Amino acid sequence: MALYWLPLLPLIGFALLICGGKWFSGTSGGWLGSGLIGAAFVVALIRFFGLSDVPAHETLWTWLPNMALGTAGISANLKIGFYLDQLSSVMTLVITGVGFLIHVYSISYMRGDARFTRFFAFMNFFVAMMLILVLADSYPLMFVGWEGVGMASYLLIGFWFAGHKDHNAAEGVNNSNAARKAFIMNRIGDLGFMLGMFLIYKVFGTLVIPELAAQGATLLVTSRPLLELICLFLLVGAVGKSGQLPLTTWLPDAMAGPTPVSALIHAATMVTAGVYLIARSNFFYDLAPGASMWVAWAGGLTALYGALSALNQTDIKKILAYSTVSQLGYMFLAVGLHSYTAAIFHLVTHAFFKALLFLAAGAVIHALHEEQDVRKMGGLAKSMPFTHAVSAIGVLAITGIPIFAGFFSKDGILASAFAQNTPLYLIGLFVALLTAFYMGRWYFLVWRGSYRGDAQLHPHDGDALLSAPLGILAALATIGGFFNVPAFLFGGTHALDNFLGRAIPVHEHEIPVSTEWLITGIAVATGLIGLGWAFYDHRRSALQVGPLGQTSLQALYLDRFYNAVIGGGSRVISQGLDVMDNGVDGAMSGIARNVGAPGWLVTVWQSGFVRVYALSMLLGTALIVGYWALKAIGGGV
Repeated sequence: MALYWLPLLPLIGFALLICGGKWFSGTSGGWLGSGLIGAAFVVALIRFFGLSDVPAHETLWTWLPNMALGTAGISANLKIGFYLDQLSSVMTLVITGVGFLIHVYSISYMRGDARFTRFFAFMNFFVAMMLILVLADSYPLMFVGWEGVGMASYLLIGFWFAGHKDHNAAEGVNNSNAARKAFIMNRIGDLGFMLGMFLIYKVFGTLVIPELAAQGATLLVTSRPLLELICLFLLVGAVGKSGQLPLTTWLPDAMAGPTPVSALIHAATMVTAGVYLIARSNFFYDLAPGASMWVAWAGGLTALYGALSALNQTDIKKILAYSTVSQLGYMFLAVGLHSYTAAIFHLVTHAFFKALLFLAAGAVIHALHEEQDVRKMGGLAKSMPFTHAVSAIGVLAITGIPIFAGFFSKDGILASAFAQNTPLYLIGLFVALLTAFYMGRWYFLVWRGSYRGDAQLHPHDGDALLSAPLGILAALATIGGFFNVPAFLFGGTHALDNFLGRAIPVHEHEIPVSTEWLITGIAVATGLIGLGWAFYDHRRSALQVGPLGQTSLQALYLDRFYNAVIGGGSRVISQGLDVMDNGVDGAMSGIARNVGAPGWLVTVWQSGFVRVYALSMLLGTALIVGYWALKAIGGGV
């Protein structure tokens, strides 16, 4: 099947649901939207099994063919086409596969919502734009998907713009502000992406990615500062979309959207777009060590920031949101160190266990009638045994405990950092400790101990539509790591690395096997220590207030800093401009009034009465005659 079917199927769903929403009764709109995403997943599977070493490149449309030919056979005109290699194929499987599960889950979760059909229309639109982003054969087309995802996320984050079930206006204002914040901060990143595209076109005369990647000789002789600048511009775009420092504060606030939106945006799709952009642009970053180091440090510091901020959060979803910030930092750290396959591997496993954790959190919120404060939970393992079991799997996966998925993918990133940059490795290891603690805190506060919430509630597991996606994701979070078992463990073959290596470079690090065992042992021990720390605090009932107190709860005060410095500075500038504007307006109004006063007298004279004009002529004639008479008398004429 042609590649265009991948984004076209969800786009059809979007068009049908947004234009004919009133004709879809009950949950039929949800089934239609989910079915079309499932069909897209089937297409992605078919194309995956049909992949060869030669990527599929399908041009759909060419603008002004032969009108803008560049040098060396490069066409400088605008083409629209899709490109499928091993990297984009993995991304399409993750987007459609995890996206389908989230759609099915949403049928039950959003049942009864006044805008049920519209919700699925937006979800279909989001998936379609994400597929365009990863399949694009050029940066401009990728930018179309990039912007489309931004628009869809704005609509989905602010979906409850009047509060949940339209019953809470104050909540609605907060939700709308969160959507606006995400939209605006992403535009800052978009500016960097656009500047990167302009510079690429100026230097290479094309924006088609395969053509750029094929210019090996040209790239080697291109000025190094130019390449560094291109990579830094693209990094700004990636930072905005993936919620990295300093543009990270929109991501936790995006929790205002319904929980399936959080799972879709934070787990499998939008926030990983920045990682994909850098991995796809590897031919630039491999020649720009300075910019790559910026990427790695942005990732390392963001991972630390997210972990520290998650330590004392009280909202069940916000803990996971800051965890996403931190895990994305790991991925940036990996691509910055040119370990592209390690980053994509962690992207895949993260999609499994983070979607699982978000959907499990949604099941808890659903069972507790929208309660999201973990301090008002506890002891839910007895009343929700299935959700508890899958949540425990998610926690073990993200903390890197063998044999779960996160163990394999996180270990690959840490090993790469160990081989190339000791400070970044130590940061990564410390983040692993914090991750294990805050996820242990999340687990014990929600599932263990005694129930601290409303005694009138009787929480229980969700129905089959809620539970089936959780079960599938739990299975993937358990076995997903075996897609890429390293050679030193049980005779692994690096299957995913070898597969992706046909599309993106694999920079293998030289570490003795004994050292790899040591690094792995330290990472596992770190995870166990973090979980043990959380268990110890749980036993002495000290988990409700986490480490760092208000500093962690306020996310290291970064948002306040932005409000004070950028927001406050903007307000001062705008007030100054307002004063200037009022001054200019007042001056112009004064001039207009002074000019208008004599004019008013003239308008009074011009009354339209003939007698007035006759009198005017008579007076004028008398004045002229009198003047000449006086002049004649005075001059002796």
